[in-house]
Amino acid sequence: MAYVAQEWKTRIPENMNPLSPSGFKFLINKLPKMHFYCQTVNLPGIILGEPEYATPFSNIPIPGEKLSFGDLTLQFLVDETLENYQSIQRWLFGLGFPKEYSQYIDFINSDTITAGPNSELSRNYSDASLFILTNNNTESKLLSFKNVFPTSLESLTFTGIDNDIQYLVGQVTFKYSYYDFE
Repeated sequence: MAYVAQEWKTRIPENMNPLSPSGFKFLINKLPKMHFYCQTVNLPGIILGEPEYATPFSNIPIPGEKLSFGDLTLQFLVDETLENYQSIQRWLFGLGFPKEYSQYIDFINSDTITAGPNSELSRNYSDASLFILTNNNTESKLLSFKNVFPTSLESLTFTGIDNDIQYLVGQVTFKYSYYDFE
């Protein structure tokens, strides 16, 4: 009988506090002022491909060997001078150089944050960190995103119709190599 009582006690989790959706901090090295305005960020999903083993009766899925990571999406309050919105736009323009090739060179040369002994190619990327906070707002977990770069910046809609002020929220989508718990 003592064995059953002991087994029951081991099934109770040590920490019974649920995770709060508002308990986070998001930092991206290339956009140092963005963390103050960050409203939402997602923890992207992970997909393991599954090839199928063909048999005469039915195909049997087997575990794959390549992971696919979902998009990292960030929503942020746009500051009134659009500084944070423009910083993402400059990053995208530097990578995509819509007017001329020199935009990429200017982007690389203006990057003082990720400058260093690494190649110029590494300046296309930035690392990012997602801190998960406890219910006491202390850091509980750290997720590190490697080689982050923006792929889309959503439009902003200005309107004179609303009587109540609804501040503009921007949304940016990032791709990255992988993320991991530190």
